[in-house]
Amino acid sequence: MAYSDSYFITRESWRDWRIEARELVRLARVTRNACTLEIGCGSVGLLRMLLARGAHAVGVDTSARAVQLARARVPAALVVQIADDDTLPFPNQTFDAILAQHVIEHLSNVDTTLHEWRRVLKPNGRLALATPNARYPDPAHFADADHARVFTPDELCDVVTSAGFEVETCFTIFPYLGRIRALCALGVMAHRAFRHIPYFAARGRTTVVGAQIGAP
Repeated sequence: MAYSDSYFITRESWRDWRIEARELVRLARVTRNACTLEIGCGSVGLLRMLLARGAHAVGVDTSARAVQLARARVPAALVVQIADDDTLPFPNQTFDAILAQHVIEHLSNVDTTLHEWRRVLKPNGRLALATPNARYPDPAHFADADHARVFTPDELCDVVTSAGFEVETCFTIFPYLGRIRALCALGVMAHRAFRHIPYFAARGRTTVVGAQIGAP
């Protein structure tokens, strides 16, 4: 999907986006003065949440327009444009946590990229991811020609583990209750009620993973 100012600004007002973002901040265990990195800061809502926690917020994106918008809207954060080559312009062990909301499904070389993310994390650094769930019964909901791969929860845990992380939690949110708009809205509002029901727990629209760098 081509970058769109209006889309990324508007989505910050969506209830499901806010729920995902809060889950990521929680799983990243963001504290005051923590050094945090958001991968793919197309909108700035997550950077604002990190700053509100008293963290040092850094954002990166491959889109020049996304970086321009983020710098204008959140001048307190450091926002850097990166090349589309899996590398990050930061020294080893710079960050306490990395957060990526709907990014990993766009990566063409997931293993290499995750190892690069691990490189810039401090010992015991944390990783928090949100991505579409391949088991969601209505995949057309998140169809995007730019998706390189949509993972099942098990597949996502496997690639994260292979990159040297220990997965601490993996769950889905926003259960499929049907295509009617009112039922979709109910799935968002009441998502916690469905989390521990096996049928719905495996088929939520978004997979969320919290992980930590494993022992060497």
